[in-house]
Formats: sequence, C-alpha cells, structure tokens
Amino acid sequence: MENNLVNKEENNINRSIKTISVMMVLVLFAKVSGFVRDIVILRLMGTGPEAQAYTFASQIPRDFLDAAFAVAISASFIPVFNSYLEKKSKEEAFGVANNFITFVIILALAASLIGFFAADIIAATFFSNTNPQTVILAGQLLRIFIFIIFTTTVAFALTGVLQSLGGFYIPSVMSLVPNVLILAYLALFFNQMGDAAVFGLAAAFLIGNILLMAIFIPPLRKRGFRYRPHLNLRHPALKQILRLSPMFLVSAWLFPINNMVHLWVIPNRYNIEAIVEMRAANTIYIVLTGFFVLSVTNMLFPKLSKEAAKASIGKKSEFSEVLSGAISAVAYILIPMAIGLWLLRDPIARFAFLGGEFTEASAGQVAYALGFLAIGMLGFGLTTILSRAFFSIMDGKVPMITSLVAIAINVVASIVLVDFMGLGGIALAQSISVTTAGVAMLFILSRRFPVLSGQTVANLLKMGFSAAFMAVILVGVMHLIGNLPYILIIGIISLLGVCIYFTIGSLLRIDEAKIAKDLILAKFRKGA
Repeated sequence: MENNLVNKEENNINRSIKTISVMMVLVLFAKVSGFVRDIVILRLMGTGPEAQAYTFASQIPRDFLDAAFAVAISASFIPVFNSYLEKKSKEEAFGVANNFITFVIILALAASLIGFFAADIIAATFFSNTNPQTVILAGQLLRIFIFIIFTTTVAFALTGVLQSLGGFYIPSVMSLVPNVLILAYLALFFNQMGDAAVFGLAAAFLIGNILLMAIFIPPLRKRGFRYRPHLNLRHPALKQILRLSPMFLVSAWLFPINNMVHLWVIPNRYNIEAIVEMRAANTIYIVLTGFFVLSVTNMLFPKLSKEAAKASIGKKSEFSEVLSGAISAVAYILIPMAIGLWLLRDPIARFAFLGGEFTEASAGQVAYALGFLAIGMLGFGLTTILSRAFFSIMDGKVPMITSLVAIAINVVASIVLVDFMGLGGIALAQSISVTTAGVAMLFILSRRFPVLSGQTVANLLKMGFSAAFMAVILVGVMHLIGNLPYILIIGIISLLGVCIYFTIGSLLRIDEAKIAKDLILAKFRKGA
C-alpha cells in the first residue's frame, strides 16, 4: 500500500514536471516569436517620432489595460470557478463561466470604446513636452490598439476556463497567433505601405488578437464547454468574483503602472527616444523571465486554487508543498539567469537590435538598462508566483497593498534616479519596486503557511553559492573571448554557465539539480 502511494506521488511529480517542461518549450517558442517581432519593428523604425508614437500607443493597451484588466478578472474567476467544479457540478460551473464571460464581453467593450474616444487626451497627457505631430500620431494609433483590450480580456476569460479544465498548452502559445500575422505583414507589406505602414502594423496587431480568441473554441468544445450568452448580475458567483476583482486589479497593476510611470518620466525628465530603448530592454527581460515564470504560474494557479478549495471543505490539501516547490524551482532558474543577463547585457542588446534604423548609441542604452533590470529578475518571479498564491486563497488584500507600496517606491525612485543615472535609474527603480513586493509577500505568506522550510532555505543558499561560483569563472572567460562575434560570446558563456551551475548544484545536492539530473538520465536510458 505504501509503495503504491509512493509510486502514485512520483507519477504525479513526473507528470507535473513533464507538463511544465512542455509548457516551457511552448512559451519559449511564443516569446521568441514576440521577440523577433520586436527586433524587426525596432530595426525598421529605429527610435524616431514614428517609433515613439507606436511604442506609446501599443504599450497603453498591451501592457496596462489588457494585461492588468484581463489578469485581474481571470485571477478572480479561476478560484471561484474551481470552487464550483470541486464542490458542485460541472454544469453549474459552466453556468458560472457563461455568465462571467458575457459580463466580461460587455465590460471590455465599454472600456475599449471609452479609450477610443479619449485617445487624444491620453496621448497629450503623457506627451506634453513632445512634438505635436508625434502626439497626434500617438492618438491615432491608440484608437486602433485600444480594442486589443477587448480581445485580450475575452481571451483571458477563456484561458481561465480552459486551464481549470486541464488545458495548459493552448494558453502557453496563444500569443503565437498574432505574432505570426504581424511578422508576415512586416515581411510582405511594411516597406510598401509608405506613410501608412505604422497604421497597417497597428491593424495587424488588432486582427491577430481577434483571431486569438478563436483558438480557444476547439479545446473548450472538446472538454464539453459551449459558450451560451447569459447574464445574471445577481448570481452569487459573479458577485463573489466582482468583490475580489478590485483588489486583484490593483495587484495586477504593479508592472503596467511601473511602465506607465516610465512613459511619463522618460519623455518629460530625460529623453523621449529612451522610451523606445527602455521598451527594447524590457522586451529582452520579459522573454528571458517570462518563458519560465509564466510556464510555472499557468500551471500553478489552477492547481493552487484546487488545493485551496479542498482545504476549505476539510479535504487533505498540498497547498504549502506545491507553493514551496514552485518557489524553489523559480529561484533555481532565475538566480543564475539574472547573473547571466548582467554579464551578457551588452552582446545580447547589440546582437538583438543593432542594425537598420537602430543605432549603436541606442543599443548601448538598451544594454545599460538591461544590467539594472537583471537585478530584479528574482523579485519578478517571486511577485508573479506569490500574487497567484494569494489569489488562489481569494486574498487580494495583501497583493493589493504590497503593489501600491511598490508602485509608490517606483514613482519616487524613478524621478530621483533618472537625474543621476539616466535610463539605468529607471531600470533600477523597477527592480527595487518588484523585489520589494516579492519579498514582502513572501514574508507575509510564510507566516500563514510553511512555505519556507529549513530544507527550502538551505536549497536557496546553495543556489546562491553555485551562482556566485559560476559568476567568478564567467567574468574571467568574458575577458578572454571579448573580441569574438556577439552570438559566439552569448553561446559560449550561456553553455559554460549552465554546465558550471548544474555541476556545483549537483555536488551540493540541490533538490532541483537532482530532479534535472534524473530527468536527463531517464531520457538517455529511454533513448538507449
């Protein structure tokens, strides 16, 4: 009996690791497509007025309203939906989903229309000290981009249903749909469109995001879900979701509001071209951190919600164990990745963006910002995972308060540091902000659940030592190969860093290193 339980637990762990591994590959593929998209756009447009207007108009809906709004509603929906799946019937849960999606459609459409009519006012507010033509162009582009709020919000609502029903792969690659369409437009039509090219680019973004909603239909139908328009504002589940949403909304605004602060501080207190450079630095940062962190959180959040629902009705729950494992896994990857990004900031920035209309000076500014963004990489991972942990237990108050404090820190730090450090000050302010939020949430959550056991803390210390040992060796190697082409420097340092970190981690018996080693050996045995 005991052996059966052990085997069952090992099978569950292996399935989880396999799912996360597949999701990491899929998310990486999707993130790389977005990275390539941004590289092509920056090389075609450079950092001039057109690029400034595009960066502003695309960032408002993509990084602020759609991300914060959509993440918040899905975060408040998933725990409630999972609660109905666990405690009641699937039919009742599907009724909750249909009611919620109908409400979301109405709300997101209203928000998009408000943004459409207020586009000029929004552009003028952020670009008060800018060329009037750039402000006009930004407003015109924003009228197109603003409807991405609607498409993304609906897609996130469908994502919540699909993930709760065990479908993780489609959400991992959903950004691939618009990215492929945008890359096709850039390759085939951008240079032929003349002055209208940037408007065509905005239209390609919108059309791609409309198609994005359609990819959820087949997997949802396969799992028995059919969307049927229905709206009951008095339904207790919708009321519960709406009670949770404001706190989740504020919590989800940490990263978007930080970006909005940058959009105001950079053109008004520094150099307007730097908003494009900061966007480029953030693109690299999000690709590197996002592919792993989002893979974990996409699977973690529904699982934590189910464990929390079990605990609420007296069933055995593994909430603490699941969360502790996620924290260790994220730290195991992000600690060495942060060091690697800091060391490789210059070759990565120049290899990615230097060329076309993107100048040597701009690539140098991207590298400068990247070094300070790397400092906050672990903080980003902790904040993302721990906010989902609080959401899963339907506590939005702690993430809301920590986010508000972190936003205030970012505002003050950005204004102060930009005068002394330029774009690096903006990046450092962002890292201080997200790290503060992550550490605060970890401290508060660890007082409620045993997520930081002695073994977990010991593992984290071993990870830090392994990464420090790796860094010392890599700094010396960087001096020896500094004259090689950028791609070779990136490849050599990355490969060598992985080997050193993994070897030291294995010698120190870090749990995650052992799991990785066992998986690699299992693959070799299977291949043999």
